[in-house]
Amino acid sequence: MKCVKQAFIILLSLVLTTSCAQPNLLTDVSDTDSDDALYYEAKKKLDALEWDEAIDIIENQISPSYAAKVSVKETLAGAYAGKCGFTFVDIISGMQNSPSANIFPFFVSIFGGNTLDTASCDQAITIISSLGTVLERTQDQNLFMTILGIARIGTTLGAKLDPTNDGVADGVYNTDFSVCHNYSGAPGTATATDGWDQPGPSPQNPLAIPAPVVAPTRSVTDTEAKKVASGIGLIFENISALASVLSGDNSTLTALQDALTQCESVAGAGNCTATNEAAVTPELLYTIRVLMDANGMGFGTCDPTKVYPDAAACCPRLKIPGF
Repeated sequence: MKCVKQAFIILLSLVLTTSCAQPNLLTDVSDTDSDDALYYEAKKKLDALEWDEAIDIIENQISPSYAAKVSVKETLAGAYAGKCGFTFVDIISGMQNSPSANIFPFFVSIFGGNTLDTASCDQAITIISSLGTVLERTQDQNLFMTILGIARIGTTLGAKLDPTNDGVADGVYNTDFSVCHNYSGAPGTATATDGWDQPGPSPQNPLAIPAPVVAPTRSVTDTEAKKVASGIGLIFENISALASVLSGDNSTLTALQDALTQCESVAGAGNCTATNEAAVTPELLYTIRVLMDANGMGFGTCDPTKVYPDAAACCPRLKIPGF
């Protein structure tokens, strides 16, 4: 059993240098300039958490034909994931040992104290995506994608909402930070670009919903919200792979499954698995902001099933697409 667990952790980390019964396949490499030797060196750098060095070897020193191997691409993606600010073992262990249904703050907390590089997360996603569709990739590659989806959410929100990098959004919600609106202009004077037309009532604002309040110090832009939407799309698309390593009563897994149901109830069935920002529809963008505001799932205390003028409605001043 110990051997199986070790193999599982190694597989998740995509550092396939050993197995439980076999010696290291690269131990006997004698030509230090060969692709095999360079790849072995890249994996040593990965083991030492030297992400840039591992990336440099694979991208600039190994031959293109060797670098095109699936195993090498997986290792390169693992290096970019490490540079992004996380390891697979940390995330999987966190969800197994300390799961939380409050998924958006939970994903931010995972990256507290880490140096975040969201562009490297994006590069890791691009590499694994190049291996094929969700049906063409292996279960382990799809698990990799769910973790990268979590990383995209956590690093994007953490970089904006947690400037002290302690794993908790800084300040008071809706005063110091907000997730409901895209603002244009300087903090303190900025206005929302996605509120209802004013004044109402009118065909474009039949309920006379007020304009959004002045922007807080930190708010999630449309660009950032689309990254969050594509991150959760990666999770939803590959959720069966995540379920394979988490127990059925895991609160984080259950919350993600509930989030998919709620997302599709608003954005429509099959419309919540956008895996890149360009594919995020206005309906999905609206839905993600509502979910990030929701009690028990996001940063607010609202009920995503309520609508204005109910005081419990989520992002009540966010314009519904189509009006």
